[in-house]
Formats: sequence, structure tokens, C-alpha cells
Amino acid sequence: MRRSRVHAFASVLCAGAAICALSVAMVPEVSAQTALPGDLSVPQDEKLLLASDELTYNNDTGIVIATGGVQIDYGSYKLVADRVEYDQNTGRMRAIGSVEMIEPTGNRIYADELDVTDNFADGFVNALRIETPDNTRIAAESAERSGGVETTFNNGVYTACEVCKDDPHRAPLWQVKARRVIQNGETKTIRMEGATFELFGMPIAYLPYLEVPDHDKKRKTGFLTPSYRSSDNLGYGVSVPFYVAISPHMDATFTGSAYSKQGFLGEVEFRQKFASGEHTLKMAGISQRKPEEFTANTSDSLETERGMIASKATFRINPRWTFGWDVMAQTDNNFSRTYGITGYSANTVKSEIYLTGISNRSFFDLRTYRFDIQDADENNLSERQQAFVHPSLDYQRTFSDPIAGGELALNINGYSLSRKQDDIKQRPDLLAPIGPLNADQYQGFAGNNSRLSAELEWKRTFTTMNGLRLTPILAARGDLNSVNIDNAPTGYNGTFAGNGTHARGMVTAGLEASYPVLVTTPNSSHVIEPIAQIFVRPDEHLAGGIPNEDAQSFVFDATSLFQRDKFAGFDRTEGGTRANVGLRYSGNYSNGMTTYATFGQSYHLAGLNSFATPDLAQVTRNSGLDDDVSDFVGAIGLATRRGFSLSASARFDKDDFRAERTDVSAGYANSQLSLRATYSEIKAPRPNTFSEPDRREVTGFASIKLHDFWRVAGSASYDLTNDEFERYAVGVLYEDECYAFSFTYEDIRDNNSTSGRDWRVGARFSFRTLGDFGAGDIDPMLKPSF
Repeated sequence: MRRSRVHAFASVLCAGAAICALSVAMVPEVSAQTALPGDLSVPQDEKLLLASDELTYNNDTGIVIATGGVQIDYGSYKLVADRVEYDQNTGRMRAIGSVEMIEPTGNRIYADELDVTDNFADGFVNALRIETPDNTRIAAESAERSGGVETTFNNGVYTACEVCKDDPHRAPLWQVKARRVIQNGETKTIRMEGATFELFGMPIAYLPYLEVPDHDKKRKTGFLTPSYRSSDNLGYGVSVPFYVAISPHMDATFTGSAYSKQGFLGEVEFRQKFASGEHTLKMAGISQRKPEEFTANTSDSLETERGMIASKATFRINPRWTFGWDVMAQTDNNFSRTYGITGYSANTVKSEIYLTGISNRSFFDLRTYRFDIQDADENNLSERQQAFVHPSLDYQRTFSDPIAGGELALNINGYSLSRKQDDIKQRPDLLAPIGPLNADQYQGFAGNNSRLSAELEWKRTFTTMNGLRLTPILAARGDLNSVNIDNAPTGYNGTFAGNGTHARGMVTAGLEASYPVLVTTPNSSHVIEPIAQIFVRPDEHLAGGIPNEDAQSFVFDATSLFQRDKFAGFDRTEGGTRANVGLRYSGNYSNGMTTYATFGQSYHLAGLNSFATPDLAQVTRNSGLDDDVSDFVGAIGLATRRGFSLSASARFDKDDFRAERTDVSAGYANSQLSLRATYSEIKAPRPNTFSEPDRREVTGFASIKLHDFWRVAGSASYDLTNDEFERYAVGVLYEDECYAFSFTYEDIRDNNSTSGRDWRVGARFSFRTLGDFGAGDIDPMLKPSF
């Protein structure tokens, strides 16, 4: 046999087998990574390797035959068969017996017989079975390809389930059978005729006609999986989404929901992608049939025509800068929450517009935002108490060039906000005399409030010959406030600065000294570091006299012990001379365990103690820093390589060492088990003028893998003071290679409910590569991996 004919025969054989096999693998879920026949090509200079026990050529009939363990490698294709025949007269090639081919995408094609023409336009294959890289499978009695465009599978079966090892003939957990499956290469669709969905070998649903996009067309206009819902106020409901592929870069989803009590809810979501970002527009609306089903005199019952509109976008101006927004408006204060509008159904929805920039040594963030508080209050009081920030600014930069051998950092921060209603938390006893323990907590004022702050900090670390580290610190800051509130605070135990423009300044000179000592043993290393700091500065100007918007989350603990300014925001600044003294420890062990600890105390040495002055938001009350000698603070923790962790932090009274604030957390995690528990306690202030209770809470989470396919999980938050659950949830998940089922139950405390509790359930069935359906929400801890 001439070498040229052997090469021609082998080329036709390998490429023809590849084309025919690919032509029968067109269900999108099966061959999501398989190229279309028109996309298959092998470079002309590609070398071909052919091996067989025997190779013969009949000069009279023009037939080339390879028999006995035929193996062909051509480009990225690999083909094996018992026998291969090529007829030069008819141009047809046949692979017979135990045909197996691996294509470039990784798909494995199995068949008893394969027959194609040498131009690959027409072909036929018997007893076909395909396995794809994502472990989906398709089988058919036969497949035909005609015109180089259309492939027809006869009596096809599709599933993502693995074959049972003990009984290969047993039906998989689920499969789809179809009398004919037609793949069209021009329209890039797959049409299934006479399709039946089977579960455990039993027919569950019959679809006379179904058309889906093939693997090369990821999107296609059509209906999506429906969902179901049940509610006392809405009744029984079903939602049917319809997807529309408008263009390669734009699509939309129209969803119609029918509720037995409230009627038809329409939703639409448009999505568009651009070269530098993407945008989503969402709208929803309903004309309620029975508003009286809701509680009387609530926003749900007082409105008939209800709706919302939302827009969300993100654009990358360049690799460093991002611009975007996420805004929502609705006809009343509870529509999106009542009807569970995806992405906007939370109790609090934040609408914002932002510009963010980040580099190696700087950060910039400019944004304007407001909060929608979704509740049934017809007066919308909670939302009127929220601030509308227009805008907030945060800029941080650490200069690369040393200044006097040290590091210089710049921090600029500011905001301008307005509020429609005062946000005031009343003192427990209105008849009690005004004092630092019972003044109203002014969390926000109706009106306008603005501030712009700029701060420079310089520091440099010197290390002496004996290992002592000395770090001098210099800082200068200026603030400009504009206050224009509607109602001045009444009964305030401090001095309110009043409306107008106020300027403040603060300079700080500090020194930090630390002496880290390294202790090593054969199996561990430890660093023990005594630290002492002193900061000298003037008194805080207008201390507690300006509305406090951004420094309300103050907590004195081990993490804030060595901070130059312990306030959490810029509306308050620490003044006076203060020293911080403590000890830090860290350890590393050869078995992978790490340990750490911090303990210390703070001392007010001179000037006005900012934490002893009143504050409009009462953040300095019972802070542990309000005396010249602070409470003790400490933290300790460890973590092991085997997944166990333990940490504890506390603030101890300086006089009797009573734990004023305690947080203890423990956790363990491996491939089978995940546990986490936290205990928190905050003691009532002393003297306890109004008999305020201690606050104690324990939270926990557990997830256990009972079997290769079964997992149970639960979480809870328990109020030990009131002896009741804040929230608890339990659930179960079954997940194998092709199917998942999850169920969750959640119970939460709801002060707006007559019973004081609210509950919800969720269930979802998921079939890998086909989709899922269910009702209610599933906790993220129990969502399947596919």
C-alpha cells in the first residue's frame, strides 16, 4: 500500500470519526465544551500516528482495512476500534467494534459502529454513548447526520447521573428520554420530540415538544423554571419567568406572578453588558385586589397601586477607578419586602452612587447614599429618621518618599447629610434628673450636618543595639463643621455648640516604645513584646458639642488599646495626655498551632478626658475610659492545624476585676464537621440607676456531613437575658453527582407580629444541568455545589 494512500485513509478515518461523534453530542448540558463540526479542523502539517495489528489494501475493490487494536492519534484526537474500513470508491469510512474516541474538548464517545462520508456532510452511527468532561451522558440507538447541518438522535437518553456500579442496567436517579432529538447547526438549537422526564425509572412528566439552545448558544428565548409561594396575606402564588435574548450583550427576564388573594404581579429585568461594565434595570408592579387582607392601617393595606423601579450598574473607568450605582425607588415603604422582589426584599435597602479608586499606596471613595427601611408603618417614621448622605468622602494616601526618614500618611474624610426626623432614643425614666447616665441618646438630628477633616501623620521607628524599638509619632488634624439642625437637644447634660460653622484642630506628639523578646524551643518560637505609649495633645475642642454621626460604634477592647485615637470616626477626637501600657504575645509551634495574647490598660495623665465628657450619642457612657485609670482589656486565642480555634476577649473593671464585657468564641472545622459557638455578655452600668439588665447572648452554628451525600446544618441565636431565641434555623441537604434536595426551617423574633415570632420554610429540588425548582428561600449553608 502506498504511503500517500495510507496517510489519506488515516486522515479521513480520524477526522471523520471526530465529526460524526461530535454531531451526536449537541444537547447543551451534555457537550457544553464541544465545538461545532464547522469549528473542527486539524492543521495540514499535523502528523498522524496509526497503529494496528494488520493493515491491508485491496487494489481490486479499493478498500483499505485496519484490524486488531486500531489506534489513531491525529492532532488532539485519539481513536481506537477493533476494525476500520475505508472505501475509496464510495468515500465512506466505517469504524467497527468497541469504538472509542477522545476529542480535543475531553469528551469521550463510545459506539459499536461509526459510518461517515469522507466530506463529513453525512453519517450514521449505531449504539452511541457519550461522556463529557462535566460527567453528563447521552446515549442513543442510532444517530444520523445530513446536509452537514442537522443531526438526528433516535431514541435518545440524557442524564447527569453516574451508572450504578453494582447494577449497570438499573435506571439512573433521573433521565430524559426522547423519541427524536434534532440538533440544527444553523439555528444552534436542539429540538426534542416526545420527551419524557423519568425519576427512579418512572415517568414523571411528558413534553411533546421542547426546544433549547445548544452548547454554542448559551442563551435562548423561552420559559424558565417556575417557583411557588404561599402567604397569609398574598395567598397561594406561582411565578413563571420568561427569558428573552435581545442581543449578544443584552437580555431580559419577564416574570408573571399570580396570587390567589392579591392578583397579578408583573416584573421585568433588563441586563446589558458593555466593554467596561454592566447595567441592570428592574421594575415591578401590582394592582392589589384585596388590600384588606393585610393588617389595617399599614402601608400594605392603605395602598392599592404598588410598584418599584431599581437600577444597578458597575463600570471600570480604568484598572484603578470604578464608577457605579445601586438605587431603588418604590411607591410605599414596604412593597419590595412584601412581594419578595429579588435583591430588594431586605428590611433595609441601601441606595448609593459611588466612585472608587485604589492603588498600591492610596485609596479614594466618594459616594452618596440613603436607606430605605421597609416596614408596615404607615407614617414611615424609621425611614424618615435615616440619614441621606450627599456625599461622603474618604481619601487615604501613604507617601512613597520618606520624610525625615519616616513615613507620612494623609487622611481626608468628610460628609454632608440631611435627615427629616430626629432619631432619639429616650432615657428609661423621663422623670429622673438629667445626668450622664440617663440623658437622651441623640443618634441623629433633623436638618443638615456637614464636616470636612484632614489629618497628617508622621512616624519613624528606630531600633537600638539591644533591640529596643522607639517610634516617635507626630499628627496634625483640622475639622470644619457646619451644623443646621431643626431642633436643638433638650435636657442634654453637655454643652451643645449650636447651629453655625465650627472649626476644630488637634495636634499630637507621641512616642511608642516596645521591646520584643524572641524565645525559642526545639518545637516552638515565641515573641513577648512589652509596649508603652504616650500621646501629648491639647484638650478636645467642642467635646460632645457637635452632632456625632460617624463615631457611634466605639468599643474599648484589646484591639483599640494601642490606637492613637480610640474613637471610631472623625466626629469625635481624643484629647488630653494619655498613656497606654500593655503586653503582646504570639507563638508558633512545630505542630502548626499558633497562639496570641494581649493585655493592658490606659491612663489619662493630663487635660480634659474626652471619654469623661458627655456625648450627644452617649457613646462614652460606661466606656471603661471615663476615669483617669481605665479598665483592663485583654484577648487570648489559639488555632490548630487540625481546624480547632478558641478566642476570648474581655474588659475588666479596674477596681474589682469584674468582667464588664466578655466575648468567647470556639470553632472546629474539617471536611465532615463544622462547628462555631460564641458567647457575648455586656454588664449593666454601675450604678444601675434604672435597673437595666445585663445583656447576654449565645450564637451557634453546626454543619455535619452524615454521609457522602447527606448534610444537616443548624444555626441559632439565643437571648439569655430574656430567655428566648432571637433566631434559629435547621435544614438538611442531599447532594450527589446529579441531584440535590434541600429543606430549611427558620424561626425569628418579630416585634411587629402579634405573636412576637415569624417563621418560614424553604425547599428546593435541583437537577444538575437541567435546573431547579422549589418554594421559599434556602439558607446559603445548604445550597448545592452545582
